[in-house]
Amino acid sequence: MKRFATISALVLLLGAPVAIVTLPASLLKHAVARLPGVDAIRYNGSVWNGQATLIIRGGPTGELQWHLSKLRDRASPAPFNLQPTFNWSFDNAEIKVEGSVGLGPASAVLQTGGAIDSAAIAALLNQFDIFLSGDFTLAPSSVSVPYNAQSLSQIRFARPVELTWSGGQVSYILSNRFNQVALPSLQGHLIVDTKGGATATITPQSSKTEYLDLTLRNNGWVHIRLRRRFFDLVAQPWPGNQAADEIVMEIERQVL
Repeated sequence: MKRFATISALVLLLGAPVAIVTLPASLLKHAVARLPGVDAIRYNGSVWNGQATLIIRGGPTGELQWHLSKLRDRASPAPFNLQPTFNWSFDNAEIKVEGSVGLGPASAVLQTGGAIDSAAIAALLNQFDIFLSGDFTLAPSSVSVPYNAQSLSQIRFARPVELTWSGGQVSYILSNRFNQVALPSLQGHLIVDTKGGATATITPQSSKTEYLDLTLRNNGWVHIRLRRRFFDLVAQPWPGNQAADEIVMEIERQVL
């Protein structure tokens, strides 16, 4: 009986790690199901090293790959500093981004950066009668997201997320007229504001002069505020005598 118990214990000790390592990637579908607006299909590999086709409703579809890079983080408050960290990448013909995600006891820390072709956001911009070319570069960023997050205000950025556009031809419809203009490189700075929204401010790449800002609220509505200098930028002089920094037009649309 004692020998049987010893053998059983050895089997459990040796078998448990093997069983954990070989957990199928498809188990993650239960976690994905809790994410609003996100689906995943065609899981392959394991929970620790796998891939799946990620589908963002109303947005891009691409291949998500991940693998476990470390189990512990000295800065983690979890017992034994346990914080599994996965390196990941997401790509398709228009998007190539990568980074890591650390799973802490109460929140996940997401780090990311990469390149995005303008075609990837065409459907979103078309809602505002805007069509553009060029490429976007997402600077390395770090975001902390609590597992129980119910609003954007619970997300924490280590620093503003920066997205740079290379510049190029922009077509737009204003006052029922089609217009086209070549623009210089621009940069967006994204923060979470105290009212529970995510606000992006658009400036030239070389200065902090603001052209416009847009805020995405928890209810899926986006609020855009255009300064007078924005109309100078797109070769549409504003008819009033407001100062260049003054907000002269505001737009609201539901995008989510």
